[in-house]
Amino acid sequence: MRAAGVIYVLPTMIAVAALGCSAPSARDAEPAAAAPDPWYRRATALDLTGDDQADSVLLEAYGTRVDSLQIVLHLLVDRQEKHREEWGSSYELALVDSAVRGGPQPAAVLRARLDSVLARVKVDRLDAPGVRLMAEDSVVLASMALRPKYRVSIAYGYETTVRLVWDASRQRFVRLWSCC
Repeated sequence: MRAAGVIYVLPTMIAVAALGCSAPSARDAEPAAAAPDPWYRRATALDLTGDDQADSVLLEAYGTRVDSLQIVLHLLVDRQEKHREEWGSSYELALVDSAVRGGPQPAAVLRARLDSVLARVKVDRLDAPGVRLMAEDSVVLASMALRPKYRVSIAYGYETTVRLVWDASRQRFVRLWSCC
């Protein structure tokens, strides 16, 4: 008989414990941590989509050590992120002389490099003289309902280049080509 009583009490205790633990009370809830301030944050306005409206290119770096920051480049259309590229500061500084990286001004060197990344984001007409398309680009462009007029070029780190076009029918950027 005693064993039968334990069998009935045990499921009740488990149910009470599960219900009591599954829903924290308001007084137990901790406030959400605020997002850390970026180590670097700059933006520029460009027409990225060819609609004669200013869009934004936002470049941010997060972290505390210059040699291990997380860098994020956002392409914003109508204030919504439509594309992002991410890389580390060590990749951005890979070709910088080690004496400079370890010297007294590595932060200034990295800030200058990031300013340069932002300045090199370019928008070119696809039919402009000097704009060459790769073989792969034709396949991507043929698959799009509306042919884009512009190409966005991004270069960062010691050798990465990305080429994008705006797909107006799907409201997103499509990667034409990227290397390294």
